[in-house]
Amino acid sequence: MARGDGKFDAVLRARRAPGETTVPDGSGDHRRSAYGGGQATSLGKRSNTEYRQVSAYIRKNTHRRVKMALLEEDRQFSELVAELLETWLEERT
Repeated sequence: MARGDGKFDAVLRARRAPGETTVPDGSGDHRRSAYGGGQATSLGKRSNTEYRQVSAYIRKNTHRRVKMALLEEDRQFSELVAELLETWLEERT
């Protein structure tokens, strides 16, 4: 393999290129992502200041059963937790 023809070289070249570039999103479609200040704009919860990462201890069996049920419903764990917490808060008032 020649230098510059590696698996991630195209991504690195796009990262270094100024302005707007096309970035694959994993679905076959492409989204537009503007690069500014050397960083790509992020669309995830991790970089969104409206979200906070938390952790909790739950039984392994409960976690496994919840993951399986969420897969059947095509939902994310964080969606379920947010829904349950909002319901709990509403019930307290």
